[in-house]
Amino acid sequence: MLKHFLYLTNDKLVTLLWKSGTIISRDVFMASEAASPIFHDYLVKHRQVPTFLVVDLIEEDFRLDTMPHLRGSDAEAVTSRKLGQLYRASNFRHAIIQGREEEGRRDSKVLYHAVTNPDLLKHWLAALEEVEVPLEGVYSSPVLSVHLLNQLDISPAHVLLVTIVPDFGLRQTYFHNKQIKFSRVTQIVFDEGQSVGALIAAETSRTWQYLDSLRFFGNGDTLEVCILVHERDQQMIAEAVRSYPLLKYRFLDIAEIAGKIKLKPVPTSSHAEEILAHLYAQNRLENHFAEPEATRFALFRRARIGLFALTAGVLVAGAAGALFNLYQSAQISTEIEKHEAASRKLQSEYQTISNALREQKLASDTVRDASIFFNSQMRPQPAAPGGFLRDMSRILADAPQVRLLQVVWAVGNDASGLPYFMPMPTQATLEVTSDSKSGPGAASATPANAPVGSGGMAITQQAATEINPPLPGNKFQIGVIEASITNFDGDFRKLLAGIEAFKDRFNQIPGMKATIVAMPLNIESSATLRARMSKSDKPSRDARFVLKLVSTVAGT
Repeated sequence: MLKHFLYLTNDKLVTLLWKSGTIISRDVFMASEAASPIFHDYLVKHRQVPTFLVVDLIEEDFRLDTMPHLRGSDAEAVTSRKLGQLYRASNFRHAIIQGREEEGRRDSKVLYHAVTNPDLLKHWLAALEEVEVPLEGVYSSPVLSVHLLNQLDISPAHVLLVTIVPDFGLRQTYFHNKQIKFSRVTQIVFDEGQSVGALIAAETSRTWQYLDSLRFFGNGDTLEVCILVHERDQQMIAEAVRSYPLLKYRFLDIAEIAGKIKLKPVPTSSHAEEILAHLYAQNRLENHFAEPEATRFALFRRARIGLFALTAGVLVAGAAGALFNLYQSAQISTEIEKHEAASRKLQSEYQTISNALREQKLASDTVRDASIFFNSQMRPQPAAPGGFLRDMSRILADAPQVRLLQVVWAVGNDASGLPYFMPMPTQATLEVTSDSKSGPGAASATPANAPVGSGGMAITQQAATEINPPLPGNKFQIGVIEASITNFDGDFRKLLAGIEAFKDRFNQIPGMKATIVAMPLNIESSATLRARMSKSDKPSRDARFVLKLVSTVAGT
């Protein structure tokens, strides 16, 4: 990620572009160039890069104080009021709570710090505001320099960190248990009679005396002075500093530290801004001095990036869902093709078996009978005589002169056949009889107790009982009704007309066909009529006839 650091001192602004541990660009602008077109064009070029303004000024004041231990908004209100009292002329102020006292009321310890000369910042902030640079915050370099101690694991209780401010002076920051307590910048004034090392030694000695006067040190405490310098300047300074029993010097080689913190390229001078900017870029920074109005463009930038990220996430999720659906569709299509292939194979096998079965004949009478039994009795809606008998009962109820002798019902696939039945025995004969003239000498009447077949002919017992006859089918219902006309008075014309009317009543039922199988008197041209005189005064009452009824079975 690209970050833009503006390192501000009293006389210049050093700009550093940082990306993935590398300083990719460095520019320097003098204090008078804040409103210059050059600086404006520079900002326009980098207006989309998140910007951090780090100040390292002489006019930054540090004060230690205490306040009652509070939390949340109460603590913020107290510190804000105190900052207003201490630094009325500046809006660039900040408070840091540094724990609690160990004795007494255990009040909270607070470090107040502020830039006492706000004009040093206003011109630069105005230039950033004009270009709408996404400013993340304004930070105090002395406060953030604790990251250097943490990175190098410098753990003594009393540490004085000495860094070189670019082309201006010496920054001395005192830390007690890695908490900043005091910091100041001393301008380096070159004197021909005194070396830079001697100036640094003198300044650190005076700082130690000042801190000692504030009673920061106890008996036996020592102050470790850590000086961040380049290797070529280290020897010069080492020769000038003097070691006191309570003052120890420790040189921090910039090149060595750059390698340890993986900064590229390695700084070529003793200036600390590149080392510090690299450390700041790797940590989450707390804003010190910037007001919400100054950082609104950074907020807009984060919101815009969030919306872009959300949109990209939705698009990625949609694309992933579409790809997943396509994958599932391909899988389903493959499965369908597999099932279709298997189905075609099974269908082909079924067709082959079906064709083979059609070509085969029934193996035995048992298989034949089982098939007929299944089709006639086990399939849905098997044939039943219920409807047939209801229709017959309704017609018989309207014909009181007809007396029912017997009913034979059966099912079959051939409507021309006639179920086997045995006529009821007669008690008397008609006064007039008829014989069929089928051939010479064949003038005998039909036996009264012979089985009756189609056409009114007598059926012998041997013809009616075939060897292992097949079971009937269930395409047609076939019924045989044997009945007689009661109160027969000898009027044959009236008798025959009544039987015809009775037959027509059955023919009026939809789907039923009635035919006469046998009449009381055969009136065909091939028949011979015979009459005999009876001694009885009463004519015979037994005028019998036989009807055949055929109807289609429902569902066939």
